[in-house]
Amino acid sequence: MKKLLILVSLLMASASAMADDFWVTQYRAAPGKLPALLELIENTNWKAFDDGRPIVMRHSQGNHWDLMLVGLHKRPGSDASGPAVEQFDKAANQLVDFELSFTSRSDLSWAELQTEAENSGLFHIEMFQAGAGKHEGLMRQRVIENDFIKRIGQKPNAIFTVLSGSDFDIFTIGFYKDLQTYATPANVTQEQTEAAAKAAGFKNRADVSFLLRELIVGHQDTLAVKVN
Repeated sequence: MKKLLILVSLLMASASAMADDFWVTQYRAAPGKLPALLELIENTNWKAFDDGRPIVMRHSQGNHWDLMLVGLHKRPGSDASGPAVEQFDKAANQLVDFELSFTSRSDLSWAELQTEAENSGLFHIEMFQAGAGKHEGLMRQRVIENDFIKRIGQKPNAIFTVLSGSDFDIFTIGFYKDLQTYATPANVTQEQTEAAAKAAGFKNRADVSFLLRELIVGHQDTLAVKVN
């Protein structure tokens, strides 16, 4: 167990050293305004933004927002696209009833996230609020669950730590070609699944979900599709 904790600590330290920061915005359009909000995003000159066009996801089921945008968050002093951002925000404010904007960090780079999004048509988004004193435990659970997922032949999730602007602490995005790919179960036996869970650091297969429940006080689970 000590070796596992050391490994997780090294992974987290390495991720922090190589991390990119991202801005995330969730919009709920005012009644009847979603087409106009989609049109605004489509017609915005994203070349005027330092980080280019964000990844745009449209809610499918499981949450109350309509659109989620993820883009590269520039370090202070490096942003030359202030007027473009201000113009977009002003236009969006006329179309939305709800907006949540926050910053986050991931060990995946912006280029890697863009590649994942380009090759995906469906996103599985989970957002977690850690219990008191359980933030590191939640990150560890997310890391070893990704290890478990890889061991059973499935694709791991991108893990994000929320830096500021939201009471969520960690969120993940799973990238899938389509709904069928997302819903297809792993082609492994129960014995292989049990062995994979233990090898990843869980007590057993059931502990994958039980441990998560012990660490969180809130959780949102959403599917979304890509907006081209």
